[in-house]
Amino acid sequence: MKSRELLNEVRQKGIRPKKALGQNFLIDDRVVERIVSCAQLDPSSWVLEVGGGHGALSLALAESCGRLVVVEKDPLLYRHLVDLLGRYPHVEVVEADVLDLDLKTLLPEGAVVVSNLPYSISSPFMFKLWDEAKRVDRFVLMFQKEVAERITASSGTKAYGVLSVLFSLVFSVKVLFSVSKNAFWPRPEVDSTVLYGVRERVLEDNLAKVLKRILNAGFPYRRKKIYKALSFSIPEINWKEVLEKAGVDADLRPDALTPQQWLAVAQYYKNLLNRG
Repeated sequence: MKSRELLNEVRQKGIRPKKALGQNFLIDDRVVERIVSCAQLDPSSWVLEVGGGHGALSLALAESCGRLVVVEKDPLLYRHLVDLLGRYPHVEVVEADVLDLDLKTLLPEGAVVVSNLPYSISSPFMFKLWDEAKRVDRFVLMFQKEVAERITASSGTKAYGVLSVLFSLVFSVKVLFSVSKNAFWPRPEVDSTVLYGVRERVLEDNLAKVLKRILNAGFPYRRKKIYKALSFSIPEINWKEVLEKAGVDADLRPDALTPQQWLAVAQYYKNLLNRG
């Protein structure tokens, strides 16, 4: 079934996209086909889709993988997806806010995440996804352009931030293609970008926690010197000494540190905590 046919079906059911949930239905079949093709699925693939919407991408995924779990928060769309996908025994539709779910219980190791993410949850979902990175083999995800820019940004740029560092250290992420705002209904105000990520490493749990802590401590003060920024949030540490031992100039700004420099600081700080 084509995406516009699915759109007409949900309209006939009285279902309308909810702006509060960041819902914009993808109505360009060529984009759907490219997303599924880039995911490189086969009968052994276990796929998670977040925000099934009217089901255009869900149907294409169901035809291409061995197991599909679709998480949909909207109760009306959930019932629509259950009806639409009921003929596929390997598909499960879950009515839930994915941000409330424990992804450890949802994702097996080697999972593939493929979604046109609802705009309202894209950043918080990516933090959850990163926390369970060891379970994710790869992802193909569509974001508003500015969110994609934050994930892929390099140090020293305006878009560079916590997500940029986290995903650079664990995944190899690249831009696949841009998607015009005209590919959606209702039409959003900005274009979108599809990203492809492959996991390349797994950080030890304690190191990952320390890394997130110092990133969240440093980046809110991105105009300050890094030792001052970290001292505001974690004052009990001599950050000049830690940065020096980690081989990082304490006078740099937080957004000037490369991901590898942030990781070096986190590693030294973790070792310091272990000794303490």
